[in-house]
Amino acid sequence: MTTSAKLPLAATCLSAVALSACVQVAAADQKCTGDGWATKSDAAFAADCADTAFNGSLEERQMLAWMFFTRVNQLIADPTKGGMSNTGKVPVWMAWPTDPDTFDTARPFDFKDTPRDDMSPTAEKKDLEAGGVATADPDGANEEVTRNRISYDYLIESGLTTKLDIAAFFEKNDYVDMPVGSVELKASWLQVTEGSPAPDGALTFNFDSGEYWWRGLHIMAKMQSLSDPSDVFYSEDPSWFWTTFEFTNNPGVAHVRDQLITQRAPLSEKEISAILETGGLAGFGLEAYAPNGTQIRFTAAGTGETPVILGHTDMEDFAGSPNTAQPRYWTRFEASCHSCHATASYNPEIEAFFPFSVPTGALHPGYNKADSSGAVRYLGQGYKPLDFMWPIAFQAR
Repeated sequence: MTTSAKLPLAATCLSAVALSACVQVAAADQKCTGDGWATKSDAAFAADCADTAFNGSLEERQMLAWMFFTRVNQLIADPTKGGMSNTGKVPVWMAWPTDPDTFDTARPFDFKDTPRDDMSPTAEKKDLEAGGVATADPDGANEEVTRNRISYDYLIESGLTTKLDIAAFFEKNDYVDMPVGSVELKASWLQVTEGSPAPDGALTFNFDSGEYWWRGLHIMAKMQSLSDPSDVFYSEDPSWFWTTFEFTNNPGVAHVRDQLITQRAPLSEKEISAILETGGLAGFGLEAYAPNGTQIRFTAAGTGETPVILGHTDMEDFAGSPNTAQPRYWTRFEASCHSCHATASYNPEIEAFFPFSVPTGALHPGYNKADSSGAVRYLGQGYKPLDFMWPIAFQAR
């Protein structure tokens, strides 16, 4: 089904009772937005919404971003910590396995709706690039990566959590191909202090180590596999859906969204409220967050010309210029979820991961980066794709 066969979201009726009740679009969209979309399995939702994600308009993709945000923020009880902003509830992703739960232990994760009590920060890209990992600075290290059960089970069962097992994996495989329905999230937190209070409207949580406010959430979801999964580096065919939600009053975020992000189509308050209400989240406070945009490939329309720019002003502050700490003054933002994650790869011959970098736009075999020893590594010289999964490269021990 082509995009031209669909009506724009503005021509639809987003009912708070059933999102699909008045949606005047083709059957594939009805399948995506029909009754039960907020609670169906991750695999079913991904399969049902792949057409909307990859053939829909920017407005429809923005709608899908809000639907994903609603799904991962389904609420569960928090009997010990009082919940986000003392509501007694937290989003379900706060009970998902973190990077340490996945890569730092041989114990299987206990999937139950019990949120963790303390921060489980992951190693940051910018700290890794600088050769070190901060663990104390709340403005630098408090980013948590979590994943759903589909993603967790595949990583564990495929032996992609240790360097030894990754080497063994690539003795028999040429690429990683995460299952459809895999969801990976990255949340950004900032500690609340006397001199740095939580902004009005931001959701907060009392971890064991202190009170933090929630700055935003990256969402990446596997919607379909490529016809040739070994072509991740260069194919403009979409497979993952990317969006990043940010607290709307973060300093400078309005400027970045309006001037530097390339693919966004903000929904009306009425449309947003309908999606959140349909998903059972009305009044929780999620309206204070919004997607900076969406991304499905390297370049606009897959022509290889205009890079798609998407990122978060805190989590990708290293990609902003001229001053990384002042997003409202940025004149350039070199962030691209798809391009950056596409370089996540492993070279079986030298048993090394491709060095982290921040590319935008289409890649080519000559794309290169120096590793920590100073050796220049070329993407086209023996590297095998990890299916956009930087956590494998960052966290494998």
